[in-house]
Amino acid sequence: MQVNLERSFLGKIGLQIGKVFPQFDATIWQVKRKRHCAQQSKALSALASQLPREGVAERPIHLVVTAHHGPDAHNWHIAGGNIGFETYLSAVELLGEENVSLFGAGKDEPEISWHSRLLELMAEKKATHLIGQIEIDPNQASNWSWDVLATVFNQYWDGVFIGLMYDSAFEWLRLKTKRIGKIYPRLLYVDIAEPITGYVIPGRPEVGPVTMPMSQASVNRIDEYVSGLEKVHQVSFIGALYDYRVDLINALKSDGFDVVVNPHRPSSTSDYLESRTNQPTYLDYMAGLAQSELTINFSLASGDPHEQYKIRVQEASLVGTICLTDDRERTRLFFEPNEYRFFESISSIEKVVESTLSDPSQLARDQSAAKTRAQVLAKTNFWGKINDTLDLRRLRSLI
Repeated sequence: MQVNLERSFLGKIGLQIGKVFPQFDATIWQVKRKRHCAQQSKALSALASQLPREGVAERPIHLVVTAHHGPDAHNWHIAGGNIGFETYLSAVELLGEENVSLFGAGKDEPEISWHSRLLELMAEKKATHLIGQIEIDPNQASNWSWDVLATVFNQYWDGVFIGLMYDSAFEWLRLKTKRIGKIYPRLLYVDIAEPITGYVIPGRPEVGPVTMPMSQASVNRIDEYVSGLEKVHQVSFIGALYDYRVDLINALKSDGFDVVVNPHRPSSTSDYLESRTNQPTYLDYMAGLAQSELTINFSLASGDPHEQYKIRVQEASLVGTICLTDDRERTRLFFEPNEYRFFESISSIEKVVESTLSDPSQLARDQSAAKTRAQVLAKTNFWGKINDTLDLRRLRSLI
């Protein structure tokens, strides 16, 4: 009973302090994480001591890829839409199978267990690089312990840690991921959706935004799957129906504008839960895009109202569909103005669509140009930007 009373008392104090000092919770979290990392890194020290600590510039390249969801995931295959799979296979295509190792963690595997196995693999392969999605632990829905490994790496390893980020709009994810970079200076951040240079150290080059990794095997499979499909929809929206997107789509429909929502699905969807339930395959999703002349992309982040580069622009272009987007700053970094269409607001979409559809021959040329651009991006952008930035940082490059 005394313990419960003490916890309640401390909880009340923390609540009151948190109201006056908004960073109090974050400070307490940092203190707890520092203590936890010290304990765990000590427990891992015997294994960590086997990691290569010098000679990274001379060792043969060996990249370890941690699977974000897999390799036991149902979509762990070519053209399955699994980003971890695409990261791994595209790395194999680039570097050779002998120079890439795959690491997967169990869904309920304790952190000390998967940490130990990962360190064993890295030591065995004399890893020069590690890549992983750093916002959550691999194959874990809510756990996060990358700072333990960063602490170990800082003491025992001389390689490069490439940290992928997808949701940096969320404050707590930023707090976690920044912590790793403060611990391990040879961390290269790769943010899929947003600019991230200077994320931890002002002016220090990082990678972002960047096109999602996609293997040539998947590009070829997608091309085969959609080959010969006719354009049956003038304008579609395909994707998750966040509340703000539902409002925007309803606003379009109330003005009499015809937009087909998730046509690749056998049943209609009207909200986020329905759009995320019983999803068709990734190939079906790509076919839905391929059968649209134009598709709408809303660029706002789900966690914060600002623009993000959305992979749907790349996916639509890859199957010869022009993306309509409200993204002012991101898409233009990858595509030429004729390879997508910008709309200022919901009220301007109809005019943009009418203008685009009024010249079918020009539309066909633009769709072809967008597809060619997307194929080049799939082959060169992700690993190319990583390699260029490693060079800028004077870290061991991959290529």
